[in-house]
Amino acid sequence: MPLLTVTLRPGSVLADALRELGLTEAEVDGDYGLVALDPDTGRFALRVAAGAAARLATDTAATVFADPPVRPLGPESMGRDESGR
Repeated sequence: MPLLTVTLRPGSVLADALRELGLTEAEVDGDYGLVALDPDTGRFALRVAAGAAARLATDTAATVFADPPVRPLGPESMGRDESGR
């Protein structure tokens, strides 16, 4: 799911974001929720479905970012087996 940053009213909650952005609950990662990035200016982040991100990308108040999964590096990612070779 792409990560979206938006400006909403300071103190907004997820239900406010859904209403303001015209999103459904199915289009948003409810477990991620609405994260306040800068509470004083009303800047928030939320994860949305790819289709919703594409739709909102034309809105100048919304910025879409990739949100790839991040995992610790293991031996296999360094071209080594578990013995370190």
